Amino acid sequence: MFGNILYFALKVSLIATLWAFVWRYVEPRTQAMRILRAAILVLGLLGILAMVKITGG
Repeated sequence: MFGNILYFALKVSLIATLWAFVWRYVEPRTQAMRILRAAILVLGLLGILAMVKITGG
């Protein structure tokens, strides 16, 4: 029970960290940069999803 809660908290914090990092360091000065930021977020979140599925979450 406690392990499941801890694992869930770790997943949420990993997602929040990725989002905050991309949101802070990729500044959208043009439309292309906005698209790039969205693409980086999508690919990063898909990577996190794959990592969680591989590790058995």
